[in-house]
Amino acid sequence: MTRIGFLFLHPFSESLGSTTRVLEIARSLYNKGFRATIYDPFEKSHEVNNVQVKNLKLFGPLTPFFRRTYRLLKRIYYDKNAKKITASKIFRENVLYREIAKKLAKRIKEDGIEVLVIEQDFAIVPGILAAEKTKVPTIIDIHNITAEELVATGILDYESKEYIKMQNELGELLHRVDGVVVVSEALKDYVKETYRIRENIVIVPPAGRPRISEIPKRPLPYKLIYAGLIAYREKVDIFVKSIPYLKEKISQLEVYMTKKGEELKKVEEINNHQNLGIQFFWFETRSKLFEFMKTCHVGILTSSRNKARMLGPPVKLYDYMSVGLPVVANYIGGWSEIIKREKIGVTTDDDPRNFANGIYQLIYDEDLYYKYANNALNAIREKYNWDKATEPLVSLVRRIL
Repeated sequence: MTRIGFLFLHPFSESLGSTTRVLEIARSLYNKGFRATIYDPFEKSHEVNNVQVKNLKLFGPLTPFFRRTYRLLKRIYYDKNAKKITASKIFRENVLYREIAKKLAKRIKEDGIEVLVIEQDFAIVPGILAAEKTKVPTIIDIHNITAEELVATGILDYESKEYIKMQNELGELLHRVDGVVVVSEALKDYVKETYRIRENIVIVPPAGRPRISEIPKRPLPYKLIYAGLIAYREKVDIFVKSIPYLKEKISQLEVYMTKKGEELKKVEEINNHQNLGIQFFWFETRSKLFEFMKTCHVGILTSSRNKARMLGPPVKLYDYMSVGLPVVANYIGGWSEIIKREKIGVTTDDDPRNFANGIYQLIYDEDLYYKYANNALNAIREKYNWDKATEPLVSLVRRIL
């Protein structure tokens, strides 16, 4: 079996979409006859779905401490006052990157890894350093562009020297890898045009796995679920502000939102002040999350409207589809076209009253509801499933080897 290693620099519990992506890609590769190992400095070594997860032993006995402080470090990173010591140095070799590379190279040699997949652009420096030490080919899996995400948060702007430096340095690094994986056609075009990458670039879009065999009869009360991080880029205020309008129209209604993300405190305060009745939840395993999602009626999907969001489709869209949940989203173009094209839900503008009307329209038209629910489940079965999505990556690995 060809041995493929993944470098992943998140705690699994702190980046839901990215964690799902790496675990599901690794699982699909195993199903296709590859042996996959995920290297992570935050996670304990264990096995999940025939995929090995191995701790890089970067922090030693302090690993639990760094796992707990990850959110604090992320807040510092996204602070505007810190941009000169974060944004301008993310693609430069430093002591931490060299130590990650040293630990990773040791693991690569011990485990006989033949191809290294670097997850996300900010991991490219230690990934390349380790690969060059061990002479293994590298593929980078780009979920989004960090510089564009920093622009979207207002930390950088397109004229700032930090943004220009980040883009130039990332472009140089991308020409040192053997292959590039992206999540969308839009991101592929962006990478080709911005960094002049012309060869060995493939799309592995977000996907899902069917988790029910047929759409169940879902009893009242109506349950609306937002299953993503409550973060700056998700524009959850559209949904939160729509709740009073929904409560005027729907008497039996329950609203659930994930209890995680940098905007959580703000939403909790609004919930308490306006008595919205939002119930916040968190499940430690995705299997428990999916069991709960099966009992819900509508998946909520809001997003800010910027280049970063349009480049990267949200994994939660496919999670909703996998349990046959119709979706209500604000339309931003890009990936939100999928909702319209596949007829799996309703899109609205950014107005909270119109968003509420979209939800009401969906749940009170039973024929429309079950049509969209079945379309969502069938789309995961036939089109947007991980085993199909990873076929271009398999071809890329074989071509590189």
